[in-house]
Amino acid sequence: ALNAVFAKLGQKALPSWNISGDPCTGAATDNTNIDNNPPFNPAIKCECTGGNASVCRVTRLKIYALDAVGSIPEELRNLTALTNLDLSQNYLTGPLPSFIGELTRMQYMSFGINALSGPLPKELGNLTDLVSLSVSSNNFSGSLPSELGNLAKLEQLYIDSAGFSGPLPSTLSKLTKMKTLWASDNDFTGQIPDYIGSWNLTDLRFQGNSFQGPLPATLSNLVQLTSLRIGDIVNGSSSSLAFISNMTSLNTLVLRNCRISDTLLSVNFSKFTSLNLLDLSFNNITGQVPQTLLNLNSLGFLFLGNNSLSGSLPSSVGPMLKNLDFSYNQLTGSVPSWARNSQLNLVANNFGADISSNSALPTGLDCLQRNTPCFLGSPKSSSFAVDCGSDRPISGSDNSLYQPDAATLGAASYYVTGEPTWGASNVGRFMDASNVSSIIYSSHQFLNTLDTELFRNARMSPSSLRYYGIGLENGNYTVTLQFAEFAFPDAQSWKSRGRRVFDIYVQGERKEQNFDIRKVAGGKSYTAVRKQYTVPVTKNFLEIHLFWAGKGTCCIPDQGYYGPAISALSATPNFTPTVRSAAAKKNGSKTGVIAGVVVGVAVLGLVVLAGIFLWRRRQKRRKLSLEQEGMGYTRTKLYSN
Repeated sequence: ALNAVFAKLGQKALPSWNISGDPCTGAATDNTNIDNNPPFNPAIKCECTGGNASVCRVTRLKIYALDAVGSIPEELRNLTALTNLDLSQNYLTGPLPSFIGELTRMQYMSFGINALSGPLPKELGNLTDLVSLSVSSNNFSGSLPSELGNLAKLEQLYIDSAGFSGPLPSTLSKLTKMKTLWASDNDFTGQIPDYIGSWNLTDLRFQGNSFQGPLPATLSNLVQLTSLRIGDIVNGSSSSLAFISNMTSLNTLVLRNCRISDTLLSVNFSKFTSLNLLDLSFNNITGQVPQTLLNLNSLGFLFLGNNSLSGSLPSSVGPMLKNLDFSYNQLTGSVPSWARNSQLNLVANNFGADISSNSALPTGLDCLQRNTPCFLGSPKSSSFAVDCGSDRPISGSDNSLYQPDAATLGAASYYVTGEPTWGASNVGRFMDASNVSSIIYSSHQFLNTLDTELFRNARMSPSSLRYYGIGLENGNYTVTLQFAEFAFPDAQSWKSRGRRVFDIYVQGERKEQNFDIRKVAGGKSYTAVRKQYTVPVTKNFLEIHLFWAGKGTCCIPDQGYYGPAISALSATPNFTPTVRSAAAKKNGSKTGVIAGVVVGVAVLGLVVLAGIFLWRRRQKRRKLSLEQEGMGYTRTKLYSN
């Protein structure tokens, strides 16, 4: 059976354990570690009994990240002693067969990151010894089978990005030993069930679904949680923050875009001594920012943007807090001295114009406040173009000069170009990853474009990426956004299973929901995609917003590879402008200089030509006079006729 499984999946047994044709030898039976051991792959482990251990059965099978292609072999059902099966990160297709339910000794099973499709078989409910199940990042459909409620020993369930829909079955209430549930990026509906609060969870992820509010109050029972990520509650009533009050073991708390209406003072954050990341952005949180929150010793990342916070910022912060986002609130007052040592995003608040003189902040913040954008009523340009992530200007086939955009944008940062015609703002931290660059690069040749160089680089964001046109002349503009995906190869590989999905807003209006670059490109990477929108500019200001709503894969091809990405953008007027862009002015100045030089050269040329003409005329006369003298003629006689 094992040989047949390997043959159908294009794999070969390693000589380290397939000695003399007997698979249950060598590393398959000794103390060689099968986990986290790349050279030992594909791999098996055997359990041998009887006299001289003569009867051996395969108990563990690993074919991990080898791009095995095909359907799950029927012969797998004969390996009835399996307790651990890892077929993750391959390109397995077709359904997950119902005979999987016959492998009743199974404890750990993973089919994550494949291309399996169809419904999840109800026969999985027969695997009552199962402790961990992963079917994430596949193409399944339909709802979760109610029979999963039979898995009373289940502690880990990974079903993120798997294609499931509908409400969570009520039978899952019996999974009281559950410690880890990753269920983001599906289409689960209804409310998050109350029974979740009866589980023994330490890690819960519910982002990018279609759940409705409010969040269940029973979540307050999950006092063992160290990581909680809930986001993108699309409808229903609002929630308060009261349910988190006793979750004091949290290291990571994300309640982003959850329809929360409350104040930060409703929670005593001083008890959250282990909290490293707090994200409450895109809610309706009002009131002031409490000093106790910013004083937490372990807090390193704080995202409170897109709320309704007011008042001034606290006067001090904890020793680890270096990334703070307060953008898109109603904050006022002065910038505290601690800003000098932090990444601090204060875009779209109500700070005064004198904020631009604060040396603790990057310049240009006055151009990005709510009611005082630069050049309001006094436009300075009528177009701009940006090659996102590039370190040099590029001339496009559309006759635009795309400006470089190589600035390092961290977890809570912004910048405005030296001559304020455009700016950018970034918010968010890539989950489960550190030191992920926000600028990505490819040397590949791109299709469907005359401007391959524009697509060599792209800027990526884990949450919210904005570009701004500053000081634009009012009127209607054509905004052109250009994209290309280049991390997911066009091949039968687990790396091709990645999906980048985000929303696009221009001037506050959603233009695209669940925008998938590769899908729009016909399922192809390295293929340019262009989106154009006609939008009004009424206050000399343009905003382009790329927003991650929890959709798409999180970890393909690497941890932290997700969120919006863009290669280039431009805005051009649909009217005859009365002001030129900064680039046009520079070109105009050059044109004036060139014209002056041309005129000067022309005048000088005429003078030279006139001089040459007179000189040649004199030379001719002199020559003629000499000839006449040589022939005995006089000048008088020459002209007497």
